[in-house]
Amino acid sequence: MKANSRRKKALKTENRLRVALYYSFQLLIDVLIVLVCVKAFSASFNFAHDVFVDSAKDLRNHELVVVKIAPDSSTSTICDQLYDSGVIKNKYVMMAKIKLSEVGGNIKSGSYTLSPSMKYSEIIGILTGGVSTNKEVEEVDKKKKVNTPTDAEDVIDNSGAGAGTGEEGDDFVDNSEDAAGTDEGGVPNEAGE
Repeated sequence: MKANSRRKKALKTENRLRVALYYSFQLLIDVLIVLVCVKAFSASFNFAHDVFVDSAKDLRNHELVVVKIAPDSSTSTICDQLYDSGVIKNKYVMMAKIKLSEVGGNIKSGSYTLSPSMKYSEIIGILTGGVSTNKEVEEVDKKKKVNTPTDAEDVIDNSGAGAGTGEEGDDFVDNSEDAAGTDEGGVPNEAGE
């Protein structure tokens, strides 16, 4: 009988330990799930904050770093180069900023002098603006320039030619030989001095 009662007590104790262990394990799993959720929320908040707020890696670090961007580099490759050179703190934030601002195709190849104190928008502006230390890139960009009649060097300055008498249709300069030295009123102009 004593053995039977000891056996029942041992089974009860064993069952209580199993139940306690089960609930302890369940509590541990629940705590881990909550910690993972908090960590994920914190990471996503920090990522979103960095994407939508213009920040820099280290505002106090003004060390200059030269980053070389090869022609036809992908956005991912460019962000990897910027991250590896220590200019940005998160390459995925830079990729998101480039994607959101839709400037991926405007990034120009060349050598750029950048600093960890520069904000993401400044870096993007430099990379898309072509402010490069590479002379070859600047020369290629000049060759691609299309001259239009509105370029400042092609606009003809006729402000010294006079405005005529002010009537409609009289705003022209007579280039004939008898009028070469005087304007319409007989006053000598620049050619007739």
